[in-house]
Amino acid sequence: MLGIIATTLLGASQARADYAAMMQPASGRVTYVVGGCPSDPRPTHMGIDIAGSAGSPIVAAYDGVVTTSVVNFGTTGYGNHVIITHASGYTTLYAHMQQAPAVALNQTVTKGQTIGLVGNTGNSFGAHLHFELKRSGANIANQGYSCGQTVTRGYPIPMDFPGLQSNTTRTIHETAVHGSAWKKMSTGQQIPSSVFTTVNMGTGWGDILSISGGYLWHTLVSGGRWVTLNSGLALNATSLSAVHVGQASPQILAVEDGRLMHVWGDSNGWHKGWTGISTTGKVSAVVMADNSIQAMINQGGTLYQVWTGGGAWHIGSTGQPVGDAFEAVYMGGSAPQVMTVLNGQLHQIWATSTQWVTMSTGIAIAPGATLSALNMGGGWPQVFTAEAGNLYQTAVMNGGWTRMATGTQASGPIDAVYLGGGQQPRVYTAD
Repeated sequence: MLGIIATTLLGASQARADYAAMMQPASGRVTYVVGGCPSDPRPTHMGIDIAGSAGSPIVAAYDGVVTTSVVNFGTTGYGNHVIITHASGYTTLYAHMQQAPAVALNQTVTKGQTIGLVGNTGNSFGAHLHFELKRSGANIANQGYSCGQTVTRGYPIPMDFPGLQSNTTRTIHETAVHGSAWKKMSTGQQIPSSVFTTVNMGTGWGDILSISGGYLWHTLVSGGRWVTLNSGLALNATSLSAVHVGQASPQILAVEDGRLMHVWGDSNGWHKGWTGISTTGKVSAVVMADNSIQAMINQGGTLYQVWTGGGAWHIGSTGQPVGDAFEAVYMGGSAPQVMTVLNGQLHQIWATSTQWVTMSTGIAIAPGATLSALNMGGGWPQVFTAEAGNLYQTAVMNGGWTRMATGTQASGPIDAVYLGGGQQPRVYTAD
């Protein structure tokens, strides 16, 4: 594996600092842009309407200060809404929130911080976020949005933002049980991205794949220390999921430019190819009993299954709703299971012989949580969630789902790996 990637440590050009600096504030389908859509022009419409699930989180698109925070449960205007002022003359507005904003006037907020919930207050006809993006008073949102587009909260807004810094450096931390307590330790490795995945390659630690500067990077333990290497593969993915199928390098499914890509490494380097499947949502892959790869995808709030057969990739809808926080896990059978957050509760989704089924675990999960699920045996998935800055473990104990605090902090995306041997998993965060 080192031979594949060590030869390309240098020479990767960095992406422009002003591109994709802001993140999508909510998930859903774009139903209106500034001025309306061809099927329904609205000359006075000043923002982007993102139709989404009521009660789903709205996050700050970029660091800034709250310069307007309004509570208005009426049926006129923006309803409950927030305006954030950012550096270099940018402002963003978030309207029609379900509840009073989660942030106060003059409060400093960070990119990705939950500021409210998608709702239907004010002059609104259905749950959605009305999002306005301006620079020096000029409405610039149409540069990054189009009618009918599906967007995912936390993913980059694909447009130029002169004067803003696109990459926030994140440190990779490992949280594991040492002695009798969970402890969080820095790997010393930094990635300027929240797009990463972790896989058990049998080394005793998780291998981490991440996106930086338009390239795939590999963080692993070599010679007793953590190192980060450039794979040399150009990849501008918004979602990654890696699996180990018995080869020297992981195999990866990645979402890039609206397409699901298959990424693999061999003695000639890293490669990628289009699966023939178009998607903009998050992907989560698993290895099946026959060593084939399957995946589950969130496409516009609906869960889809991806599998291989006859030399091709295939996709089919489960018909089940799925949240932005979700992960697939293989527990046996012909299809993966999925753990996800829906309406503030942790849900389990699985396939029977005739249909897909969704059931709540009864475990409440805080808004804006990120999630990782894995198979540790015992017949039930285990789940780790980063909620409001803290790491929690959820498992079936004494016949019921139980949520336990690890006593450690976690923010941003997380991923967990099980190394076997009855050990507790290792949880990786980029924060």
